[in-house]
Amino acid sequence: MNHEVIATKVEHIAMATGIIAGLSAVAATIATPTGLSAFGVWLGLVDEPLIVTVAPILDKLATVCGTISGMTYFYAVRKKRQTAKQSVSDHSAPSD
Repeated sequence: MNHEVIATKVEHIAMATGIIAGLSAVAATIATPTGLSAFGVWLGLVDEPLIVTVAPILDKLATVCGTISGMTYFYAVRKKRQTAKQSVSDHSAPSD
């Protein structure tokens, strides 16, 4: 299993969810009810736009994906260092 490839793929997923979360936050800001429609939402007479409800969920998803991406990145770096140390110690050992 190539840890660097896995870390790169997880990083790409995290970046994509971050972009989607950012775009949904902008859309939610634009779609947020104002004035009398906001009062109607508060009273429960009018439904809140779906994007306003979904944007916080996408934000949390992007945060989790970013955390997992960071963890896999540092795990791949650690494995790479361990492999480099092992190869150096293997080459420095005297052969018979």
